[in-house]
Amino acid sequence: MENNTTTLARSYTTPWILRIYDALPGNPVSIGIVFTISLLLIFFGGRALVDGASDSTSDDLRVAVTQILIVAYSTSAYAYLLMTARKTTHNLSPVARYSPNWQTTVDRAAKHPRWILILVGASSFLLIGVVVTNATTPEPVNPWDWRGWNYDVFWHRATTVLFVWWIGCFCYVIVVESARLSRLTDSAKPVDLLDMRPYQPLIRQGLTNALLVIGMVSVMSLLGVESRYWPALLGFWITFTVLAWIGLMLPLRGIRKQIRIAKDQELDWCEQRVRESRDALKSHDGEQGSMVEIFAYRTMIENIRNWPFDNSTLVRFTLYLLIPFGSWLGGAFVERGLNFFLS
Repeated sequence: MENNTTTLARSYTTPWILRIYDALPGNPVSIGIVFTISLLLIFFGGRALVDGASDSTSDDLRVAVTQILIVAYSTSAYAYLLMTARKTTHNLSPVARYSPNWQTTVDRAAKHPRWILILVGASSFLLIGVVVTNATTPEPVNPWDWRGWNYDVFWHRATTVLFVWWIGCFCYVIVVESARLSRLTDSAKPVDLLDMRPYQPLIRQGLTNALLVIGMVSVMSLLGVESRYWPALLGFWITFTVLAWIGLMLPLRGIRKQIRIAKDQELDWCEQRVRESRDALKSHDGEQGSMVEIFAYRTMIENIRNWPFDNSTLVRFTLYLLIPFGSWLGGAFVERGLNFFLS
């Protein structure tokens, strides 16, 4: 049993993309910008060298550039998600020390079995990338006959493998890291209902998860200028909206349980004190003010949310959901403007 546990522990490794981002100077945003510019320079430099524009269409170019942006974003978002999950896990250590196996959870933050990430990435490409490519390629063109590919289409196929792979790993990590954070606080020390500041990292992580997911949809929405991508985009929007909600709420599931338990204990205490005050009042040994204070305290406890966030958190999440529509409208306006000037 001990050997199996040791082997399992060793299988949890830091993904290589996180190692790269940790080693590079700057934050994931700046690294992502540099990565994007580098990919675009390589793309357009190669396009000029091989005269890739000779047998390419404006649609091929537009899709290739958009997919390069998706590759750069999905890679950076994946690395940033791992970084923030690791930071949040360590920030919760002071309140999670009472949780069983908390040290194991902290040690495994942002670490995952390599074979699972490979399996998730490959499955994502086979189940999503291949299907979407087949569905969005006009007939009678065979999307996998490389002899008919021009320079831009070669980039289509290569970038599809990359960004679908990263998106699959990204979705997997959001669910797994969120579940870890939930378990970390599931058996935390007794919650002080009047001071939820120690659990603010969970709320920030939930909002970060949601924003990264919506950002993914926003970049992919740039493909919406091509009508053939609309069915696929609609499916992505629905799926990623659900994933954003999961990313927001799942990290808070454990602390929600603790809040509910703490509220029940406080309300039980209030009921007991009310009965004691009632009996004392009947015997003329109690004060009227004591019962009023207990009722006021009980009302305050009842009004505390089971979920440790306020309305502003939900408003921010709702605003996040509007970002993809702005991205799509922006892409459409840019497309129309370019067509106007080029014509």
